[in-house]
Amino acid sequence: MTQIIKTLIIIALCTSCARLYAEQINTQNPNSKLISINFEPPPPPTRGEPTGRAQGGAGRGCEPTALVPLTKSTNGDFLWGLTVAERPHFWFSLPRNLTTKDAIEFVLKDDVGKEIYKMMLKNAEVPRGIISFTLSEKTPPLQIGKLYNWSFSIYCDFQTVEDKPGNVRGSIQRVSVSTTLKNQLAGAKTPVDQATIYAKNGIWFDTATTLAVNMRGKKQNDISSAWANLLQQVKFEKIVSLPVTNCCHK
Repeated sequence: MTQIIKTLIIIALCTSCARLYAEQINTQNPNSKLISINFEPPPPPTRGEPTGRAQGGAGRGCEPTALVPLTKSTNGDFLWGLTVAERPHFWFSLPRNLTTKDAIEFVLKDDVGKEIYKMMLKNAEVPRGIISFTLSEKTPPLQIGKLYNWSFSIYCDFQTVEDKPGNVRGSIQRVSVSTTLKNQLAGAKTPVDQATIYAKNGIWFDTATTLAVNMRGKKQNDISSAWANLLQQVKFEKIVSLPVTNCCHK
């Protein structure tokens, strides 16, 4: 009986911890509201890029995190999500400040392995935080229904040390905007309203982008609260407090 009571206490504590950061935001800004966004995951894909994580750099802070939910299916585990955007944003968090000795690389390929887009950033100081990549206007828009695979790598001290980069991989699929979704978005009055609609329809990338883009350079507000709530739902509590930076997006 004692063990059961201890278990119930632990469960209660974990539940309240899930709201800690959002409540902290609300305390810091009494004019903000505690926002709740419910992300409803879509059915898992029949195929996709495995959730491979090559951890190079001998533990020197080269292991990135992709802000994409882990999808479990009979075909394996995937970092996968939907988008309605022709050229969506891809979001990642850096484990530490990067220096001019480091480099980061983002690559997008189609379902047969053809490279669609590649960007490598060298000789730049990038502060620890959440960064994004998006496709250039010269890149063909994602085709509806087609599965694309992406990878993000951090090369630590790449000019002097020969080592495998820290790498994370996943997949993205563009879907069409239904009439219902179009009408719902047309009625949305705020970014949080828009993100809530995307989340309800299981469209991860646009949910995250709608919130993150509107957080850059701004004080804690309702969007920050919604952002914290969204990340907590998909087990990203450790990076909730990281700032959304201006790095790497076009």
